[in-house]
This record gives sequence, C-alpha cells and structure tokens, in this order.
Amino acid sequence: METICVFIVSLFYLHFILNESSKILEEAKQLFMRIGIKSVSMDDIAQVLRISKKTIYKCFKDKQDLVNRVIEEKINFEKSKLDKCACSSKNAIQHMIDFSRHISQSRKNLNPTMIYDMQKFYPDQWAKMEEFRSDYFRETIKNNLKNGIKTGLFRSDINADLTALMYITLISGMVKQFTSAENNYQFQTIHFQMVSYHLHGICTEEGRSYLKQHINEITDQS
Repeated sequence: METICVFIVSLFYLHFILNESSKILEEAKQLFMRIGIKSVSMDDIAQVLRISKKTIYKCFKDKQDLVNRVIEEKINFEKSKLDKCACSSKNAIQHMIDFSRHISQSRKNLNPTMIYDMQKFYPDQWAKMEEFRSDYFRETIKNNLKNGIKTGLFRSDINADLTALMYITLISGMVKQFTSAENNYQFQTIHFQMVSYHLHGICTEEGRSYLKQHINEITDQS
C-alpha cells in the first residue's frame, strides 16, 4: 500500500513539473522574443507567471538550461510544422506559403536583440539553430523544389541542391539585415520580400499565376 501511495505521489509530482515546465518555457520564449535573452531574469519570469523562483529551479537547473530548452522546443516545433505543411499543402508553392505564414506570424514580435544575445552570449544554442537551418531546413527546401519541378510549378532548369543552399544564404542575409543597427524594417517585411524573391525566381508561368493569387497569404494574420 505504501509503495502504491509513493507511486501516485510521484505521478502527481511529475505531472506538476511537466505542466509548470511547459508554462515556464512558453513565457520565457515570449519574453526572450520581445525583450531579448540577456535582459530577462529568472525573477522576471517568476513575476509574470506569479510563481516562486524556486519553482523555476525545480524545472530548470539555471538560465542556461532554460535557454537551451527553449531553443530545443522551438526547433522541434518548427520541424513538426514543416512536416505538417508538406503533408497538408496542395502543391509546392502553397507549401512554401503556408510555412512562411507560420514563420511570419510566430515572429511578428521578434526583437533583433534576441538574435544578438544568442550569437554573443549563447553560441552553442545559436549553433543549434544554424545547424537546423543548414541541415533539416535545407533538405526540406530541396524536397519542395524537386516537387515543384516535377509538378511543373517550378522551372525545370534549376538545380534543387544549389537553389536550396542559396535559400539558406538568403535566410542568413535576412538575419543580418534584421539585426543591423541601420535596419528600419520589421521582421515580417524583410521575410516577405525574401520569400517573394525566392518564389518569383523559380516559378514557371503556371506557378507565377498561382503565386500571384496566393502570395499575400504569407502576411495574413487570420
């Protein structure tokens, strides 16, 4: 009987930790995006969530651990979203539009300070994001290009491997522009121009006709 009671208590405690961890991760992510990572303390997160700092430390060893978990959660979520878009979108162009809309919406409040902080103070976490872009995201773009070529929406004379690599280079350029001290544009504006530039450059006449009707869905906030 005592063993059963201990097991039940352990289950309740595990549920509590998992539930609290999820809330803390989400709030930390939102604060990091709006303010930057360096400026957000564990006290700030505890105050917003109206919990004790001790509760946070039950779920996460320290701020480094918290940042690491936020990035891991973000990468896993993006992978899930990429896979879902690939399966549910009606064609290769819509696939790019659907995922780009997700990117636009999820980063509408992104402060360039967060990227700067990651690059300077959390290089390991930034390296994980870079690896995600250079490996998983690049492979997804390459498959999207091959699908678009096969269905006649993308030009048959483009090299899928090289074009996917060029798209990753465009992302790096977008990040550089967004974090530049001279930048006057919101993330959504820069991102829309980048995706539009990419798609207009690879579409056939049939693809451009579809693109013209749907390109503005990227910035649709509904």
